[in-house]
Amino acid sequence: MDKATANPLLVGVFFIIRCLVPLLVMLGISYLLKRLGLIQPPTEPPADWDNQNDEDHDNNHTNSGSLAHGKA
Repeated sequence: MDKATANPLLVGVFFIIRCLVPLLVMLGISYLLKRLGLIQPPTEPPADWDNQNDEDHDNNHTNSGSLAHGKA
């Protein structure tokens, strides 16, 4: 009784039961909800949502915190 031995096959079975079975159940439920139409595909963004140039947007960004980027 001093030594605890774990059968590797039993450890593998417990891993499958604990990790993979709930994952498969969640994926199955998600699939069923999508097939039943309860989960809708995301709507398309408005036509002008990305009007700004990325470079201009990054250059105009100001940090309000005094510790941002190591500046005092």
